[in-house]
Amino acid sequence: MFKFMGQRTVGHSAGLCALLFVTAGCAPDSTTVSSARAEDEGPEPVAVTVFTDKVELFMEYPRLVPGLEARFLAHVTVLATGEPVRSGQLRLELSQSAGASKVLEAPQPARDGLFIPVGAFDAPGQYEARIVVTSDQAQETIPLQPIVVHADLASAYAAAEADAGEEPKDVVPFLLEQQWKIGLLMERAERRSLSQRLQVPGEIEAPHYAKAVVSAPLAGRLLPPESGRFPRIGERVKKGQVLALLEPPLTTSDTAQLAANETYHDTLEMELLVREFDVQAKALEIEQALRESQARLAFARQALARIEGLRAKDLGTVAELEAARRDVEIALREGEGSQALKESFAKAKERLEALRARSAVVRAENKPSTNLRHPLVAPIDGEIIEADHVEGEHIESQGVIYRVLDLSRVWIATHISEFDLAEVGPAPGALLKFAAYPDRRFDVLGAMDGSVVNFGRVVDPETRTVVLRYEASNPDDLFRAGMFADVFLETGRAVDAVAVPEEAIVMDNGRPVAFVLLHGEAFQKRVLELGIRDGRFVEVRSGIGEGERVVTKGAYLVKLASASPASFGEGHAH
Repeated sequence: MFKFMGQRTVGHSAGLCALLFVTAGCAPDSTTVSSARAEDEGPEPVAVTVFTDKVELFMEYPRLVPGLEARFLAHVTVLATGEPVRSGQLRLELSQSAGASKVLEAPQPARDGLFIPVGAFDAPGQYEARIVVTSDQAQETIPLQPIVVHADLASAYAAAEADAGEEPKDVVPFLLEQQWKIGLLMERAERRSLSQRLQVPGEIEAPHYAKAVVSAPLAGRLLPPESGRFPRIGERVKKGQVLALLEPPLTTSDTAQLAANETYHDTLEMELLVREFDVQAKALEIEQALRESQARLAFARQALARIEGLRAKDLGTVAELEAARRDVEIALREGEGSQALKESFAKAKERLEALRARSAVVRAENKPSTNLRHPLVAPIDGEIIEADHVEGEHIESQGVIYRVLDLSRVWIATHISEFDLAEVGPAPGALLKFAAYPDRRFDVLGAMDGSVVNFGRVVDPETRTVVLRYEASNPDDLFRAGMFADVFLETGRAVDAVAVPEEAIVMDNGRPVAFVLLHGEAFQKRVLELGIRDGRFVEVRSGIGEGERVVTKGAYLVKLASASPASFGEGHAH
């Protein structure tokens, strides 16, 4: 609990005196307090500054003595916005180890940001304490250091004197009412791993493989694809997608050739029909011959069976038996030949049908309405960035019809002075900052999933620079080809260094300074020794310790207050 109260006006201290002695007056009893103390303004009050994740509490209250009513001035600030808590209620909950408890309530703010719970204590002792804030802006329970109720005024004075220490140097009073007006924000100095960076110019480029031109392979008339519409500028297309058709003009010789081709196809088709008729007739003859062969085979087999039966009874001759067997064998061979011929003609018929089908396809493909239209397809996935021609327009051979660009990944070309080459490694980390996005920084090798494409080997004779080129993703499609960027290349690293945001640092007579919170309404100006700058954070080698809170938003106004503290540190009107 920080007890230093900073510079205060007489009016403010007198007000606290009145709070302390509301029931007994400003003059304490002469039996317990010396006459010298009777002439002062009472013991120095207690000031408490506590932070949670969401709010800052700055509370002032008098040294507590039994029987004297005390007002607790609790200022509550929303950390994220620097605004005061303007509504809701505040409870100060106190308890002792013996089981006694006490609750002081402020059902609503006395004014924006200020709650005043009031109460008196019956007996001296130490109380565990916490504050509970219930508001639309914040719901927080704030633990406090134990609150002490002193036995008498003499004990209160003694405690105040014991807590009094040497007043810090370069203290700047800055009341919370002033802080709320400007939306003052603070951040903690924390240990970070920082990278020293070299700032160089850079620009966004489209990779070579991400650019494509759709041009006319020959002269002709531009027609829409089968979908009926041309793709427009800004539309995304897929690789292989038909974007348009190109119909070349027909000369007299082309027309004559088309007529000749048509006649030739008609002749071929007629010949195919004749051949098909011949094949069908021959197939019928073969089928008839096959059936005859099968009949002869059946008859020969019956004759053979009859003669074999006779021979078994010694009624036939051997010559008759041999002749019958010969007839069966001949009939069998005739049947096999007829079957093979049938199968051969079946295959010939299939080939003829396939030839007819192919002829039909060729005829369809050679119709003037489709055969002479050349499809123009997208060579890559991407976005149409140029489409200047209209339906029916005559396009000369090699004329550009579409330009397609894919910026899902980009190149970042940085230009490094030859005098800085020794500081830069082969694949340094890089942060990008764009004028179009001043509040954002982009990590090339980190979140952008980037890598080094090449590190130039040639120094530009005019600029004396070497190009270092990265390839990276295009987050949220924010980058455009040709955009300029400030590129911060990593040239060194500081590990586990105390760092503060760069907006906390202001220049004072040529020296970097920051303003560190002492308590809710007092800051101390610290002269800094700075080290590596990395993005929005700066290494502090001396001047600020880990965990201390520094002013970020509003730091320049606190600097002005340090030059004229009376303008910013007048007493409260509680």
